[in-house]
Amino acid sequence: MYKAEGVVLRTRSLGEADKIVTFFTHTRGKVEAVARGARRPRSRLLGPTQLFTYGRYLLFEGKNLDTVSQGEIVQSFRPLREDLDRMAYASYAAELVDRSTEPGDRHEGLFPLLVAVLELLAASDELPLVMRYFELRLLGELGYRPNLSGCIRCGASRAPYFSIELGGLLCERCLQADAAAVHIGDEAVHVLRYFERADPGRLQVVRPSREALAALETVLPRSCAVRIGQPLAALEFLLALRAAERG
Repeated sequence: MYKAEGVVLRTRSLGEADKIVTFFTHTRGKVEAVARGARRPRSRLLGPTQLFTYGRYLLFEGKNLDTVSQGEIVQSFRPLREDLDRMAYASYAAELVDRSTEPGDRHEGLFPLLVAVLELLAASDELPLVMRYFELRLLGELGYRPNLSGCIRCGASRAPYFSIELGGLLCERCLQADAAAVHIGDEAVHVLRYFERADPGRLQVVRPSREALAALETVLPRSCAVRIGQPLAALEFLLALRAAERG
């Protein structure tokens, strides 16, 4: 038996009333557990095992799956389940964490980062900005932090190209190192450098132009997908939703 604080990343039905819950926890990383009866309307586990919920849980260890015995909601993040746009972004964030971690991998800074970003997604009107911040910081937590100090080849301070393959910036003179490097521009580079050092609560300070934000959207989701090594269904849904909204 153990206690854990965690965020519900994913759920799937099991039998008539149970469900399997994938948590990302503060002390044990990713955990999968059965919540028995959690799909019944009057179940004590109904609320604490809803998608995106941040809660405190009492679990029993099992051979293949643990079992959720008790749950207490810390933050329900209800707006993330009631608004389609917020749900799409939160689903993408949850899938990024789910697909990039293995059971038991703690990644000590990832849990507070995830909680902070879910808080922002539930309240902010700058959802794309929040997600670009999360993508960059997630890469760092996973050990793939891009080199943003200057050109990854020669060290030049002005390096307005981003190489997904090399994991960092390139200047114009070093473009031969990666013909697929993307020109993101000086403003986008400044935003990335701000993201690298800023706490989540300071995101409201930065107001990038539409062009800079679009440039970051070109490289950061692809960087995550390449490092994770598999397609992300939530990202595909999010992109389709945004395309439909644009008409």
